Amino acid sequence: MKNDQKAEYRSISWQLETIIAGGLFYTLFISTDFFKNFYIQKQAILNLNHYETLIFFGLYILTRTLLIGFGANLVLRTFWVAYMAIYNWYPNGVNYDKINPSDSRKKRLELRYHRENRLETLEKWASLSFSFAILFAMVVISTIVVCLLIDAFLLEVLELDDLVYNITYNYVLAAVILLSQLGILAQFSFKTGKKVVDKILTALNTFYYYISGSFLYQRELLILRSNSKQWILLSFGVFYIVMATLISINQLGAFFYGGTFTVKSFDDRETYEQPSVYMIRNNYCEDHLNENEVFYRGGIQSEVIDENYLKLFIVHWFWFDDFKDSVLTDLDFKKEIPIFKNDSIRSAFFDGQRTKYQQALNTLFTVELNTKKLDSVRWDRYKHPKTDEEGYVTFIKVDTLKQGRNIMHVRRRYGKKDSQVSQNWMSFPFWKE
Repeated sequence: MKNDQKAEYRSISWQLETIIAGGLFYTLFISTDFFKNFYIQKQAILNLNHYETLIFFGLYILTRTLLIGFGANLVLRTFWVAYMAIYNWYPNGVNYDKINPSDSRKKRLELRYHRENRLETLEKWASLSFSFAILFAMVVISTIVVCLLIDAFLLEVLELDDLVYNITYNYVLAAVILLSQLGILAQFSFKTGKKVVDKILTALNTFYYYISGSFLYQRELLILRSNSKQWILLSFGVFYIVMATLISINQLGAFFYGGTFTVKSFDDRETYEQPSVYMIRNNYCEDHLNENEVFYRGGIQSEVIDENYLKLFIVHWFWFDDFKDSVLTDLDFKKEIPIFKNDSIRSAFFDGQRTKYQQALNTLFTVELNTKKLDSVRWDRYKHPKTDEEGYVTFIKVDTLKQGRNIMHVRRRYGKKDSQVSQNWMSFPFWKE
């Protein structure tokens, strides 16, 4: 490419770069809410396996990786455009005749505020920030792919379930693969001198090169490594991706109530969150739910009850299915409807079915109001009109309940006959007027 063609290319490339980075930055910025709404709305009904969870977490890290790079690009380009406008308006630079600097200061200013150096440096870093975002995004994708392949081999072939489902193992595995993808482990590669062994190692390396997607970015990484100090590049790459991971963990921890997404930053309130202290959650109260929010587990109509009844809604999770089905089987609940000789037999059959279904739900759920267990709660299947969540609803009379603060507990049972366990599913205080 000739010099005049390069100049023409550079004059328009930054505009396309800014448009692309700006559009992707906005899209990635709002993706946080998309991931949040999608995951919370689907988590109750989807039994996400290990692979799907890794993909979800990896995609979340990918959006943060791109967001950081495109954000840096937009900031640097903003400065670049601003400086370019000033230098175009005043192409001669600083007017030393008006400020009358000393010879030593004038010399320093001429070295420090040189037009070409400042604009070219800004343009270089702006372009590199765009390139870093794409490059490290491909590194993240490659790391996810390799982690999935290794976990699939350990799970499906070696059946090492305990190892694969271990949190520490997954983070260590991802760290080792990341260092490998960045090239820090390449120095440990060697040849044995034995042709057969070396051919096998070469074949494995070639397989890894293509299956991991390294062929998409390895040459570009080598360009960066060979033209800069390697320890600086590797330190920057590790810091970049680790920072994106920590941001993702904290953002996921804001709505994912468990798992590994519980790392908190800049919060030293050790005595604030205590498991034994009740908390009024906004997503437990129907009148507090905002648009696109869901109950997640369930809730009541309001934290202040002025009606004579309490509307209790429980979201049905896929976790409930096995236990509920086993209870229904023990009760001889019929899944298929037989042929009836007359209407009285039909009516008696369905009455019995409804009774057994209520018994199963009362075995699954235990409702306590101010430490008093409520017997024979009447449940109905229900699709909540505000959140579209499917579950069960019951209306509990509270007209004789004491005024003031009251406590509601909902426990759910799970496990087999000889090892059933009762788990606290929801606990929340409310005020009765």
